[in-house]
Amino acid sequence: MIKLVILDIDGVMTDGKKYYNENGMPFLKTFCDKDFTAIKRMRAGGTEVCFLSGDRFVNEAMAKNRNIDFFYARGKDKVEFLEMLCQKYSTTPEHIAYVGDDLFDKNIMKAIKYPFCPSDSVMDIKAICGFNNILSKNGGENVVMELVDLLLKKKLINDATLEQIEALDKNEKF
Repeated sequence: MIKLVILDIDGVMTDGKKYYNENGMPFLKTFCDKDFTAIKRMRAGGTEVCFLSGDRFVNEAMAKNRNIDFFYARGKDKVEFLEMLCQKYSTTPEHIAYVGDDLFDKNIMKAIKYPFCPSDSVMDIKAICGFNNILSKNGGENVVMELVDLLLKKKLINDATLEQIEALDKNEKF
C-alpha cells in the first residue's frame, strides 16, 4: 500500500506554463480543479499527500489554502527531502509514490518505489517510470485524478466515501 503521495506541481498539476507581466515577473498559473478533489479522495482514504516544488510563486499559498503540506526545494536536489518526509509521514520509500515531469524530479523518483509522470514529461523521467507508470494525461489535464483511479484499480490506496471527501472540503478556504 502507498502511504504517501508526493506531487511536483508545475508540469503535473499545471501545464507548466507561467504568464509573465511587462516587468518579467510571473503573475498567473492554471490548475485543474478536479485534481484537488482527487487529492481529497486520497487523503480521506488515509493516504497522505504533500507538494514538493522548486517554485513558491502561487504554489505555496495554494497549498496553504488547501491544507496541504508544501515543501520548497529551490536550489536543492529533491531527493534530499526523502528522509525528512519519511520521518514526518512515518513511512519508507517502498510506500511512497511520486509524480514528476522534469529533470529536477529524477533523483527522488529513482529513490522511491512508485514513480509516475504525465505523458508530456521529459524522456529521462519517462524512462524511470516505465510504460505502466506513464499517465495518459498531459500536465494540468487531470493528472492526479487519473493517478487516483490507477492506484485504486491496483489496490494501492483505499477509497473514501463522499462524506469523508466533503469533510475535508469544508476545511479549505474556498
